[in-house]
Amino acid sequence: MNTDDVELCRIYGQMSREYFGERTWSECEAQLREGWLRLRRDPEVTWEEAAPLVQTFWNLASVESVLT
Repeated sequence: MNTDDVELCRIYGQMSREYFGERTWSECEAQLREGWLRLRRDPEVTWEEAAPLVQTFWNLASVESVLT
């Protein structure tokens, strides 16, 4: 995974948190996986590789800040 992939994980995690709001990661993960498979630039970067980073950025995005 290169820096562009990490940046994509950051953007995807933060924007997904905004979109899904207060729903939990486990409630949204299947949809997030499907979205990642469409969005990723490098088909070699699997969801299993990206998910921990996407989830980290998801968790860092405060629900309060995305809801206001």
